[in-house]
Amino acid sequence: MFAKLRRTDKAKTAQEAEQILSGAPWGTLALTLEDGYPYSVPVSHLYREGCIYFHSANAGQKYAALLQSPKVCFSAVGEATHLLPGQFTVAYASVIAFGQATLVEDPDEVLEILELITKRYDPAATAQSTGAYLQAHLARCCVFKITVEQLTGKGVI
Repeated sequence: MFAKLRRTDKAKTAQEAEQILSGAPWGTLALTLEDGYPYSVPVSHLYREGCIYFHSANAGQKYAALLQSPKVCFSAVGEATHLLPGQFTVAYASVIAFGQATLVEDPDEVLEILELITKRYDPAATAQSTGAYLQAHLARCCVFKITVEQLTGKGVI
């Protein structure tokens, strides 16, 4: 179903791929719009127990596309990228995940994931400031979960 990694000399182990995905500051979600056009959008994510979570507005193009066609591709690049002078390339570590995106319906799980995402992107935030922020935005926000079917990583770091 999914193509095998062509450059096996740059392949990362499953554990390394999960570490890259967990540490990447953001990722790009690729999906298909209703008219068949591809759509790729950067998102703040959380990787947890074989799933990628991200928040979204509960309306709009991304939201509608995910509900219509849940098959997605998610890619992320680790932070430690830099040019390799004289080698005509870049040192990098990246991952690509394929899977199915579903709307998280359980309100307790939505809140838990939003708290974890908030903590990931602002480790110094207090429970009080996080709670206030989430309460102010919760009504127009939702969480999607990508159940990863294939995860590959590669890199030259």
